[in-house]
Amino acid sequence: MRGLTLRNRTVISPMCQYSARHGVANAWHLVHLGRFALGGFGLVIVEASGVVPEGRISYGDVGIWNDEQATALLAGIGVESPGFVLSSLVRSAADRSSRAAPR
Repeated sequence: MRGLTLRNRTVISPMCQYSARHGVANAWHLVHLGRFALGGFGLVIVEASGVVPEGRISYGDVGIWNDEQATALLAGIGVESPGFVLSSLVRSAADRSSRAAPR
């Protein structure tokens, strides 16, 4: 992040939304993230994004292990707001990850 210039020092920390389906961001993410972009925040960090399905914390987490998910996430955050910077928290839950579908 060296050399990154933000329009101000307000930062939104990542918040797990548990609303993705099969790792794909949806309209909820557009509204949730878009309101921060339009609200004037300098940096918004997206919720933990799973790099593999087995590494998600929950089944509602956003994923980035295939093109459909990456495209949906980028479309969901495609809010035009000058100076808005978006970042993502990439992680793997490893041994704490979900293993079987909830019943």
